[in-house]
Amino acid sequence: RLQLRRSSPFQRLGAAMMFSGKSGRWALQATCLAAGLAVSFAREIALHDLLHEEPIYARLLRMATSTSGVALVAQLLMLLFVGVPPEYPHKANDDDALIWREDEGVSKLVNLVPEKRSKDGEALAKYTIKQVAEHTKPDDTWIIVDNFVYDVSNFIDKHPGGRLPIINMAGKDCTDVFANYHPARIYKTYLPAFLVGEVTDCVVPPHVKDFRAVRQELLRRGLFETNMRFYAKMGTWCAFLFISALYLSLAGQCTSTRMAGAAIMGVFWQQLAGLGHDLGHSGVTHVFMRDHFIGSPPGAPL
Repeated sequence: RLQLRRSSPFQRLGAAMMFSGKSGRWALQATCLAAGLAVSFAREIALHDLLHEEPIYARLLRMATSTSGVALVAQLLMLLFVGVPPEYPHKANDDDALIWREDEGVSKLVNLVPEKRSKDGEALAKYTIKQVAEHTKPDDTWIIVDNFVYDVSNFIDKHPGGRLPIINMAGKDCTDVFANYHPARIYKTYLPAFLVGEVTDCVVPPHVKDFRAVRQELLRRGLFETNMRFYAKMGTWCAFLFISALYLSLAGQCTSTRMAGAAIMGVFWQQLAGLGHDLGHSGVTHVFMRDHFIGSPPGAPL
């Protein structure tokens, strides 16, 4: 305490931030980064004023950097004062015939199994796990989804994800794998045409039951639904990093400024990786082609 009393106001501020936990350390790092950028920009402006008139490209980059910086600060202030959007969980599901599924990022309560179809109105055939496991050839492929058996032999070559995923799960229970990669509409529009029967001895291990219960709770709370404000903030942040790096690297008049631009460019690539990952897994709009067109046009030139 005695040392803090004798220290300068800036030292006391830094010590308080360091001892306030992770949020304090993050704020200190952000402050240091902002101070470094401010010094670099101030030095560049001073050098330009002393040496020569600023080129048009440097002026445009500086204006773009300022604009993206203001947009980023505005979004951060909105996050600070407005906060993140509140959760609006859906009602609890007490019907065993219904299940929560995801479709384009939106949680939907739908029927657990698709419409049962059988020839001439007959009841569905009954199979055991052992019987289903005999159908593992490319021209004779059965899978199990939600205790129902589907003959997908004629669909292997048409599968958008290729042949291997179906071949790897042939003759097995792929309920959870199927749920992870297929929206709710696939259960309704595609599966009924391949339904051939149901399994009578499918046992679900306890850890799988727990996994399914967690997934149902996440869907019920709407946690698979995309918060577009987050991606708007990330896009603005990446734009600010990229334009700042270009400005410092191309318009810089000293080695330290250009090195700062190179460092910021490295941070930009690291931050962009997370956004590219989400787009590659259709995690932004949850529509493959839409996410593809968002990520590919800017990604290809970069």
